[in-house]
Amino acid sequence: MLQRFRYRIDNLMGRGAPALFLLLAALCCLFAVLNGLLLLLFAPDGLRPEGARSSVWAGFLRVLSPARLAADRGPAPFLAASVVMAFGGIMLMSTLVPVISAGLQNQIARLHAGRSPVVESGHTVVLGWSSQVHVVVAELVEANRSRGRACIAILADRDRTEMEAEIRERAGPLAGTRIVCRTGNPADPRDVALVRPQQARAVIVLAAEEERPDFGVIKSLLAVARTRPEPDSGPFVVAGVEDEQNLGAARLAGGPRCRVVSTQGFIARLMVQSSLQSGLSSVYTELLDFAGHEIYMSHQPSLAGRRFDDVLRAFRASTVIGLMRRDGRILMNPPGDTLLGAADRIVLISEDDSTIALLPEVPALPDVPLPSAAPAVRRARSVLVLGSNRHLADIVGQLGAHLPAGSRVHVVADVQPPVDEEHGTGLDLSVQRADVTRRPVLEGLSPEKYDHVMVLCPDGHDPRGADAGTLTTLLNLRDLAGEGSPEYTLVTEMADDRNRVLAQAAGPDDLIVSGNLLSLRLSQISENPHLDRIFDELFAPSGCQITLHPAADYVPVHRPVSFGTVIEAVRCRGHLAIGHRLAHRTGEPPRHGVELNPDRTVLLSYAPEDRIVLLTAASVIPPP
Repeated sequence: MLQRFRYRIDNLMGRGAPALFLLLAALCCLFAVLNGLLLLLFAPDGLRPEGARSSVWAGFLRVLSPARLAADRGPAPFLAASVVMAFGGIMLMSTLVPVISAGLQNQIARLHAGRSPVVESGHTVVLGWSSQVHVVVAELVEANRSRGRACIAILADRDRTEMEAEIRERAGPLAGTRIVCRTGNPADPRDVALVRPQQARAVIVLAAEEERPDFGVIKSLLAVARTRPEPDSGPFVVAGVEDEQNLGAARLAGGPRCRVVSTQGFIARLMVQSSLQSGLSSVYTELLDFAGHEIYMSHQPSLAGRRFDDVLRAFRASTVIGLMRRDGRILMNPPGDTLLGAADRIVLISEDDSTIALLPEVPALPDVPLPSAAPAVRRARSVLVLGSNRHLADIVGQLGAHLPAGSRVHVVADVQPPVDEEHGTGLDLSVQRADVTRRPVLEGLSPEKYDHVMVLCPDGHDPRGADAGTLTTLLNLRDLAGEGSPEYTLVTEMADDRNRVLAQAAGPDDLIVSGNLLSLRLSQISENPHLDRIFDELFAPSGCQITLHPAADYVPVHRPVSFGTVIEAVRCRGHLAIGHRLAHRTGEPPRHGVELNPDRTVLLSYAPEDRIVLLTAASVIPPP
């Protein structure tokens, strides 16, 4: 019997501070009742309370404060019982206080450990931790400026206090957005449930900085899928995978409400297109981040039945680029006589969703003087690629898709590059083994003879060490160019986003590519999943593309015209004007003269060197 009693006491003690507190509270109530009965039955007339309630209350006070025993008077049995009760009260109180203190300390430690559930709804969940989490948080904060009580919940296998301190240090002002960090395994469904993904607006899965990050991303996608009550319910999940071969597995793991971006293909397309077109890097950067102008989708029932060309002129401070049909199809730059349906949404570029506003009435077509269009001539280009990594084959393939026949691509790396003539179809492709970090090698290559130069970061487990060689090559190129800007465009890839600041673009057409651009795209898709298909179309080598053309091809130079006139002049040739690049401002960072969605009423005199940012060709993006 004694052994069984001790066994039960051990089990009770093992349940922790809450169980001990309840036990001691029950004993305290029992002692209060016994003290009350003692006073009610045996106390002298001066100490006896009136009624049962008063006696229990008096007994409770004697348990809390045994010093009341000093005022007792009466027979010896009563005093002896009071002494016993006083000692019992002293033992209870001396045990209860440490139990409460230990319980509070355990709760504080649990809160610091970040294991308490998140009670939020309509928040954004970020699973995983990498150097890109600060970019994602900063972008989401910018997107949440027009919302009230926005929240971002982060789950990662790190200490909660360290995560919160690092975000406060590197993410910048939070502008009213609350950041909630929790410690747990992003691939464990029980830990993922702590941040309540089923009640979130969106879920972003970040790849860890490890040897094979795609495996962790796929496991996290499976964990999120386990928290869904139904496969087609819950928020959209966005993620990025390094290897394009893992794209299908990641999409299958995430389910129908998942958008997965291939880092390999995205980086290759971005580097090639930004290198081949002067100023395009600034256009893409502004479309991908939330600080400038972004792509939105707006439902305007009052415009139902209007022609697309009429819709172009219907907005005060937004530039229309397409339509989204009721069935999910997206028409980019559709024909002008395309009618807007009642359930259709308008795809447009605007500074914020709050700036999307209709004009009181659609203005009439202005009288547009069209200059004679010179036939476009695609000349052969020469490209110098310094370094080799997993993106090289895709980059050469993209160059083959964008460049005309006869263009030359020269690859120089200290390892045998994984490319051959099959990757660069139609290109004059040559490969050279050399250490591109050495200045004599760069001098012998004569980079000034090329139209475009790309510096690739080598693959490796140490991003900082890999970036050290890339920075050396980049600085040598800038030193060889002298004080003036080089004639070629320069695109550089960095493995660690923290080194991007060290390699800050020196020229208006330089682009530093790192994981931050993928983070910008994931942040955009988390706010609007349909943008994933639009970005895929814009970065594709064919179809609807963003290009920069001389302003003199569309409007007279050195003559005041409004951007509204530019829009109509460009539309007459089947394109859409979404901005311009002013040559006299190319040295002004961060946009280097690029301005999207400019005020269409301000008169401006274009110079021959100025360019118009166009959306060319028409395309139909099928539903997901």
